Amino acid sequence: MARKPIYLDYNATTPVHPEVVKIMNQYFLNDFGNAGSVHEFGLNAHNALDNSRNKIAEFIGAKPIEIIFTSGGSESNNMALQGVLYKQKELNPKTRPHLVIDTIEHPAVWETANFLEREGFEVTRLPVDHKGFVNPQAVEEAIKPNTALISIIYANNEIGTINPIEEIGEIAHKHNVWFHTDAVQAFTKVPINVKSENIDLLSVSAHKFYGPKGVGFLYVRNDPDAHKNESTASHYLRPLMYGGSQEFNLRPATENVPGIVGMAKAIEIAKNDFLNENKRLTKLRDYLIDHILDEIPNTKLNGPWKNRLPNNVNICFDGVFAYDLMIELDNVGIAASVGAACHAEETKPSRVLLGIGRSNTEAESSMRFSLGRWTNQENIDSLLEFLHKFIVKLSKIK
Repeated sequence: MARKPIYLDYNATTPVHPEVVKIMNQYFLNDFGNAGSVHEFGLNAHNALDNSRNKIAEFIGAKPIEIIFTSGGSESNNMALQGVLYKQKELNPKTRPHLVIDTIEHPAVWETANFLEREGFEVTRLPVDHKGFVNPQAVEEAIKPNTALISIIYANNEIGTINPIEEIGEIAHKHNVWFHTDAVQAFTKVPINVKSENIDLLSVSAHKFYGPKGVGFLYVRNDPDAHKNESTASHYLRPLMYGGSQEFNLRPATENVPGIVGMAKAIEIAKNDFLNENKRLTKLRDYLIDHILDEIPNTKLNGPWKNRLPNNVNICFDGVFAYDLMIELDNVGIAASVGAACHAEETKPSRVLLGIGRSNTEAESSMRFSLGRWTNQENIDSLLEFLHKFIVKLSKIK
């Protein structure tokens, strides 16, 4: 084992920040009421939801009434895609609503699009370039009279590519098409303003930024002509579930008050040290990339140098089976990933890496290292030391 375990899989999930745990405990143990109850316990919980909604909305330049609490990114993505397309079908039964996505979306968008296509909706899947970028011109060319929604990932979870979201959103609005982005990996790592970036729907999951698992939100743009206390989200989305009036009649279920409060606290922490943490992670990221590419033969970077998440490193180690390398690292206490955690048990090559032009062999030789709040220089140097050792060992075996 390494002297201390080293966690380099922050894009899969993050540890919950101690301050987040502390405030969540208050709502597990003391202010535990149902936010729908009218007694003091319930009112305290309801006030906590309101305060959390306000903090989250302010962070992305939205209005509180535009924040819909969910169980996380996958539910938010499903609510956005299914919600918009089914609602359009309800409003215009004779049409076949059209969805535009790209080929390296997260499975929560990719598989939802596949489901919608099986249900009779029309889906266009746009290719990306060799760095993982979506071409805004291709988005515009894909728009049809029946296009109901464009959904382009903000930042790719495997290779860290940050897409030109503002430009794509501007194109969508020019054609009066709603624009959704899966911002699960980008949120708190890059500045996001839903208004200036022309975003209509945005998905977020708390466990990617030191909040709890099982909670997230969907931002849904409100009708500008609506009353300030009226949510118009149900005008544009059909619910996934039925049974209650929570979350503006879109998400029936007793609200996860501890999780929502914890998510808001995690956002507050991220907001307070955003610039310093971004700069620190970018420096460590570039150090790791530079040393791997300079010192280890037959390596190449997957994804771009510029417009990349500050914590993401994805490397192709030619001649080495990445799964074997992951196991060797795990045996010495270093956690990394050969793909996205949501499909880590699959043995087939990454759809993302194939989508940017890597061969099956190159995709199977690629590994992701994702850095985070508790990653330091010593961790990176320790990783490099073991990489040198294991690359030599595994290359000989092969």
